Amino acid sequence: MQQADVQPLGGASLDQLADTRSTVLITGADEVDHLHVSKNDVRGVFRRKGAICRTVGGCAAVPIDTRGYWLTAAHCAASEAALIYAVSSDGVERGVPARIVWRGTGPGADLALLFAPLPEGVLPVDIAPTVRMGAEVICIGSGIASDRFSAGHVVGVGGSTDGSVVWLEHDAPLAAGDSGGPAFYPDGLLAGINFEAGRSFTGDKVRATAIQPNMQQLLVRINEDWASQPNTR
Repeated sequence: MQQADVQPLGGASLDQLADTRSTVLITGADEVDHLHVSKNDVRGVFRRKGAICRTVGGCAAVPIDTRGYWLTAAHCAASEAALIYAVSSDGVERGVPARIVWRGTGPGADLALLFAPLPEGVLPVDIAPTVRMGAEVICIGSGIASDRFSAGHVVGVGGSTDGSVVWLEHDAPLAAGDSGGPAFYPDGLLAGINFEAGRSFTGDKVRATAIQPNMQQLLVRINEDWASQPNTR
């Protein structure tokens, strides 16, 4: 998506939205001795509980609560070593170890809840209450092997048979590193958390899938975790 095509979203530019409503999520562990994050590649290390961790995976994460709770795709939170890593518009790098609070299970329930204090300037997103068929979506990825922004439209809606999981299908092109990142409607409300990218059955159309978070269910988990973790305050 070219910068010239980017329009303000919900009263903010896409750059502002990306800097304040999403971040890179780095996972993995190994031994090396430097840190480096760039547009098309993520390699490096961070220190967590005295251990040196090397990035062997990169995704994105989205803040949803001022107390320090984030959403990402469950497959992005498969490792216990995780770091919320943000680079502000003025180039300041901020890294905060993330604790995995909950991971979804079952078909299509590719969603995870993390805890990490929100870096300065980062604000939680507001979630749209329903899926908007045909609506435009703007996706923000982690910038790994992809453009930072991509645009498309909602082309389908689905979910689990018991209604506990709702997802939407859209045609914004995604790539490696975009999992866990947000799809926004033009008014700035979160449409969903991207977790899968591919093509139509005929192979001629781009397709991606995002989970629409259920904030009511998430708040139950957040409040329970907050009450059980007094040392995080």
